[in-house]
Amino acid sequence: PKRHVMSPAVITTLLLGAVAHVTVLESGAARDRIPPRSLASRARGGSGSVAFQQQYWLPLESSPEVFNDFARRVGVGDGWAFTDVLGLDEELLALVPQPCIAVVMLFPVNAVLTASEMERRRDIARYSARISPRVFFMRQYIGNACGTVAAMHALMNNRERLVVSDGPLSSMADAGECGESPGSTNADAACDDRRQVESASTLGEKLSQSEDLMRASDTSARAGQTATPTRGVDADYHYVCFIERDGELYELDGTKSLPVNHGPIQRDLLHDASRAIHKHFVSKMPDGHFNVMALCRDEDGSLAAARD
Repeated sequence: PKRHVMSPAVITTLLLGAVAHVTVLESGAARDRIPPRSLASRARGGSGSVAFQQQYWLPLESSPEVFNDFARRVGVGDGWAFTDVLGLDEELLALVPQPCIAVVMLFPVNAVLTASEMERRRDIARYSARISPRVFFMRQYIGNACGTVAAMHALMNNRERLVVSDGPLSSMADAGECGESPGSTNADAACDDRRQVESASTLGEKLSQSEDLMRASDTSARAGQTATPTRGVDADYHYVCFIERDGELYELDGTKSLPVNHGPIQRDLLHDASRAIHKHFVSKMPDGHFNVMALCRDEDGSLAAARD
C-alpha cells in the first residue's frame, strides 16, 4: 500500500481513535518517528562475519501481531506481549506500557549504516569488555532469520518472567547461558570472550537444526499483513534486540560475534535503548525508515488480543 507522510495532528488523531496501524515516515522535522510494518531482513555480512549455511527462513514482518504469534507458537503464555513503539520522543515513549523487558529494532541495510556498523564491529571488544554470564546470545547462521533471532533474544533473556510451556523455546534453554553448561547451576561463572563465542555458535547451530522453531517462524511469517517474500530473497532490513542484564544495557545482534554492552542502565530499558538507537542508528541516517517494538507487561491481555 502507498505510504503517506502524516502530520503530528493526524498522528494524535489516530492514536486516540480505533486505528490499529499507524505509519509515520521520517522527515527532518520528525526524525525520531518510526514507521511500523517493514519486512525484514538480511543479516549483514562483511569482515569477520560467519558464513551462512545454505538455509533460508521466511522473514518476519515487523509487527507486534507477528512477533506475538511467534511467541505463542514457541510456548510463551499470557502476561507479556510485543507492542509498537511509535517514536523515540519522550511523549511517544510515555505511551508504551511499563514495564518493558526487551526492545526490538528494525533498521535498513544500506551503505551509511553498514559503514557505521563495521566501525562498531571493529570496536566490539571495547563495547563488550564486561559480559554478564546470564546473557543468552546466539549467532545467526540462517538467511532472513534475524527477526526470529531477535525474538529469541527477547524471550530467552526474560524466560524467568515469562510463562513458558514445554516446547521449542524451553528446549533452547537446555544449552545454557555463557556462564553455564547444560545442567549446571553455576550462573556466576566467568564469561570470557572465548566462552561467549563458543556458546553463541552452539546456540546458533541449535537454532538452524530446529525444525520446530523453523516451522513456528515460517508460520508466523505468513501471518503478516504484507505479502510474504519468496524464500531465499534477501530484504534489506535487519533486526537487533536490546535487553537488560545485571543492571546493564545489552544490544544483541546475531551477526556480531559478541553482545554489545552499552553500560549501566541510567533510567529504564525503554529509554536507555531508545538513546542507544538514536545515537548509533537514527542519527547516522535521519531520513531512514526504522521500526521499534517493545516486549511489555500485558496484565489485561489487550496487547496480545491480536493473537486470537
